Amino acid sequence: MNVLMALDYYRPNVSGLSLYVEHLAGALARRGHAVTVLTHRHRPELPREEREDGVRIVRAPVAARFGKALISPGIVVAAARELEKTDLLHLHSPLVPAVPLALLSTHRQVPMVVTYHCDLRPPPGVVQRLVETVARASQNFALDRAARVVTYTEDYASHTAALAERPERVTWVLPPVPDPAPGRLSPEEVRRRYGIRGAPVILFLGRFAEEKGLPHLIEAFFSVRRSLPEAALVLAGEKNAVPGETVGERLAPLLADPSSGIVATGLVPPEATTDLFSVSDVLVLPSINSTESFGLCQVEAMLAGVPAVASDLPGVRQPVRMTGMGEIAGIADAQDLARQLLKVLENPAAYRRERRVIRATFDPERTVSQYEEIYRRAASDP
Repeated sequence: MNVLMALDYYRPNVSGLSLYVEHLAGALARRGHAVTVLTHRHRPELPREEREDGVRIVRAPVAARFGKALISPGIVVAAARELEKTDLLHLHSPLVPAVPLALLSTHRQVPMVVTYHCDLRPPPGVVQRLVETVARASQNFALDRAARVVTYTEDYASHTAALAERPERVTWVLPPVPDPAPGRLSPEEVRRRYGIRGAPVILFLGRFAEEKGLPHLIEAFFSVRRSLPEAALVLAGEKNAVPGETVGERLAPLLADPSSGIVATGLVPPEATTDLFSVSDVLVLPSINSTESFGLCQVEAMLAGVPAVASDLPGVRQPVRMTGMGEIAGIADAQDLARQLLKVLENPAAYRRERRVIRATFDPERTVSQYEEIYRRAASDP
């Protein structure tokens, strides 16, 4: 099958959404499908077209930027060209050009599948509220024209208005999480490279953004340190990934203080996260709203033998629920987050699970097979 996938950002951008698409596209290509990824050329030095892991990547030039939103008439032109030789269009939402791409799909009679990765929650402000209104209308336009809508879990689908309002179109498929890359450094080398001192080590992977719950995590960490004074917190992610975010600035004094126990590594490439797992005792995912729908890093950590503490958000709590390999903390509740972290850190043996069990629970090959079936059904719909 010739599949055209569309999303706003792709390699070398690193996010849960871009990694999801990268893993799925590569796996489909290895099964013999012709997969093209259509995306924005978010950095001018990137090639307009290339092939990686058997996947053809087409990047359209960016005409304007509004925060992280990219405006590109060229992506619509490219989509019109690509749809002439496509059996199915797969949109990955949130997606800025969702309306014109959905219209093109309808006009060309190319069936469309939408994967709903997360909800839209822009920062406060009048302009941002307008952006959110337009974005939601665009998103709903595409959902109403999709043959199938996919999200990660039934838990997230039933608690998200845009999905709960369209139950006849929605199904859920666990995300494709491949085996982590082999570690390249010894634990001692990892500690030296990132300046990690003390133990146990709490690891956070993600952007420095308000919705990721970092202020609550910092407060929880200081509570943990009252019981475990040598504990360390490693923050692995971009500090300035979102325009207007101030979390990085607010953390700067703590990061500059070696006695705080907090270390920021900067953005760590996916192939290096195994190194961080090798020195970590628990992964923490303290997100506070529905812009987080699962947290692929939880499964990656569990495959590496590291338990997780996740906030009690729909979808986000599912990896811990499904495996028992961690605890669930109240949303935006620093004291409960500290309690759950201590519970894991003080009795790590209670949270160990065999790797084969985690791998069987989150089997990427099963995910790809489910998508193939979704594509077949979408293509056969009248």
